[in-house]
Amino acid sequence: MKNLKLNPDLYSLVDIAPTISEMLDIPMVLPDGKVIPEVNEYKITHNCKKVVLIIVDSLGYSLYRYFSESDGTFRNIRQIAESGMVLQCRSIADHTTPAIASIFTGYLPTQHHIYATDDIYVERAKDSKNPKIKTILEWAHDAGRRSAVVIESHGADTFSDRVNNIYGVPDSQDIIEYDIKITDAAVEALKSKPDVLAVHLRAIDRYAHRSQTWDELKYAAGTVDTNVGRIVETAEKGTLFMICGDHPIHAGEKWMRSASKAWVGKHQDRSVALVVGAC
Repeated sequence: MKNLKLNPDLYSLVDIAPTISEMLDIPMVLPDGKVIPEVNEYKITHNCKKVVLIIVDSLGYSLYRYFSESDGTFRNIRQIAESGMVLQCRSIADHTTPAIASIFTGYLPTQHHIYATDDIYVERAKDSKNPKIKTILEWAHDAGRRSAVVIESHGADTFSDRVNNIYGVPDSQDIIEYDIKITDAAVEALKSKPDVLAVHLRAIDRYAHRSQTWDELKYAAGTVDTNVGRIVETAEKGTLFMICGDHPIHAGEKWMRSASKAWVGKHQDRSVALVVGAC
């Protein structure tokens, strides 16, 4: 495993969309982000033809390190990392919606202006052709490549007529069951053999907000790893996986008090993990 423990200023979440654009030869207007050369080189040497992007809500870099290296909860995610690399990336927002918008578009929030899901409708009403709000999934669709997205229903609706296959899952108080439905939909989406598929798993983030013990958070992380494993098992050979956080874990002070001492020792603010590898 190539574990790059680098200054998070070197890479950013806005680099993901342009990197996918380069890897799959999908034309897009150059955004704020840049191509990550190590990922593109890996794609070439491993002859990867498709990309599955899995956004794991609240997957901070230090949290990833603990659950994969010290704890062993992330068995499936670590297996992907062992075939590829782990990059430390700068998070560009404290909350999910602007962070995911930046992952998808390659632009900073100050450029795409998407801070809540409804902002997508507002920004598109202003200028539906604005490249700063156009996602890599839409660029792929426009280029004749097959794209698919699996996210919460309200967010999924924003992709209507812009992406080949759209799977929306209604929000739920039972976030474990919600993530299972997201994973079921991702497995179904892979049957259409998309060139690029995006999936959003949320259990860690919800448990970070609502649970009180480290064991509860560990349980949520374990379910995420199981769901990632199901998606990996379903994907075609030659698929490149990009598994990333959107922002570091919320309620950090609470977890610093109640978490495993091993994790506290690794804790770093403001960076997220980007795990890259092939099946």
